Amino acid sequence: MGDVEDRILSGAVEAASIHGIGRMSVGDVAARAGLSRATVYKHFGSKDELVAAAVRREARALIDAVVAHVADIADLRGAVTEAVLVTLQLARAHPLLDRVVRTEPERLVPLLTTDDGLVVPVLRGPVEAVVHERLPELDEVVVRRVADVLLRLLISYSLSAPDDPPELVAAVVGALVVDGAAAVTVPGGFAGTSVPEEAS
Repeated sequence: MGDVEDRILSGAVEAASIHGIGRMSVGDVAARAGLSRATVYKHFGSKDELVAAAVRREARALIDAVVAHVADIADLRGAVTEAVLVTLQLARAHPLLDRVVRTEPERLVPLLTTDDGLVVPVLRGPVEAVVHERLPELDEVVVRRVADVLLRLLISYSLSAPDDPPELVAAVVGALVVDGAAAVTVPGGFAGTSVPEEAS
């Protein structure tokens, strides 16, 4: 992404956090970015395209920050626990996410939660890598499913954080995700045709 596009997207985040997505204009974005409206339209053909790109960039920045935080944590439970904790902290501090979730959830939720939206396909790979690196014995399909569950939990908590302390939420989610992942590594655990005797 070029410097001009980055300035535009930063301007969009600032403008949307002040005006909201619905009331934000391309002119507001241009003013925040210190550019002309024509320059903004040269890089993004419409306001919807601009909003989509800004949401995608912010989501990717958040997941990159989470992945960086867990990079030195070798075990999956520790990594997942830290990932949830960092996600809750970053989401609560993000001005755009906080504003839009409170006032215009109908504009943001579809972009973040659907497979054909802008965020899930982009973020799935980094989350899969976190799982695979810590549980390399997992089948590729299982890695995808575990990562998908974790990603959707992270997105859900970004949109609506629980009232419980973030540390408690993170610890519970870490235990659930890792114990669930461990369950599908035992014989018969993933096939769905039987439950291991020791788990019954």
